[in-house]
Amino acid sequence: MSENAAVPRPLASVLSEVPGKWAAIDRRTGELAAVADTAYQLGAYLREHGIENVAIVRAPDPSEPELVGLG
Repeated sequence: MSENAAVPRPLASVLSEVPGKWAAIDRRTGELAAVADTAYQLGAYLREHGIENVAIVRAPDPSEPELVGLG
């Protein structure tokens, strides 16, 4: 990595901006490329706008219970 290359923000920091939403994260910059209420809406938006090279993940909402372990 060159000295001038920007270091992406931590994923947790980016996702904290959109709790409870589905987010498309640009793989190169680590920034939000798009956000939607459902995965289907997000996929449709990405196809419609030709957005590629993103990771899709749901941002947890702090009020949601956290799954710990398998049982």
